[in-house]
Amino acid sequence: MTPVQGAALAATAAPCDGPGRRLPRLTGREYPMTTSKGLLLLLVTCWCVLLLRAGWASAGASSHGVPLNGMPLNGASQQDGATFAGHGASAAQGVAMPSTTPPAAGSPIQIALANPDLASTAAKRHQLTYLVRCALPEHIVVYADYGGERFTFQGSMGLAPRWLAEAMTPSDERWVSACLLAHVNYFGKHVRVSMRATPPPVPAFEADDDEQQTYTIFEGGFFGNLFLPQPVAYTCQGMRTPAQAQDPILQDRVCTQETGETTAEGTPITYCHFLVTGHCEEPASLTVDGTPYAEVIFTYLRPVQHD
Repeated sequence: MTPVQGAALAATAAPCDGPGRRLPRLTGREYPMTTSKGLLLLLVTCWCVLLLRAGWASAGASSHGVPLNGMPLNGASQQDGATFAGHGASAAQGVAMPSTTPPAAGSPIQIALANPDLASTAAKRHQLTYLVRCALPEHIVVYADYGGERFTFQGSMGLAPRWLAEAMTPSDERWVSACLLAHVNYFGKHVRVSMRATPPPVPAFEADDDEQQTYTIFEGGFFGNLFLPQPVAYTCQGMRTPAQAQDPILQDRVCTQETGETTAEGTPITYCHFLVTGHCEEPASLTVDGTPYAEVIFTYLRPVQHD
């Protein structure tokens, strides 16, 4: 998936195969997840959702895994990522150090995944596809040789370009998390979205006039931090005209839409089990429990019907 007119992106990943699994009734977030900063997220099982954790978001809801525009964010354990060659777990990298041999002019830098097992299944490869795409710049290609095949993962957005040499900063973690959350599609459908940020952390999040005129339905904003010991995932809702609110495209993207369920504190929960913080136009919607979030990715949709 490459930027189309800025960050208008095609969601092309296929859904994770496997049976749906119901989650237990929760009072909040999901399964315990230990963390080592910056490790590649590892998909452990196909339908245990990374985003939910005991003590966080569910008021008794049960759910299947939430597909990341077709690929579920599931049961990931950051401790399972391999480290850089020559670096300890504190550096928490999942790819090997790039070769010192300079690539040919215009060629991408090929970097081996230190632990090929992270690409051993289709589900894990989908996870890596989005993680690498969000975190690394487009001149980086991560690859893994597994089972006699080579699998490659192309960087694109470059939200954590230093990840190859050091652990992500807290801001890097929040930007990459926002990118992953913005890609989530509950149904696993392929939907183009325009991804924007103010101010844009990288040029890919600057929308030109044509993109702004084409992708006019303000879906919402996505933010949080999936790298914390207790991950957090939030969304604010975009304001829409009555005509926009009826557009069929919103039936394919429901991660900002409330289910009617709430947390014990009364916070609304969306179909993707994100917590709703309010309308994006309200500055208070980007502050949660006293923590302001500057790393927010806003998504806009192309209407099926003309405005």
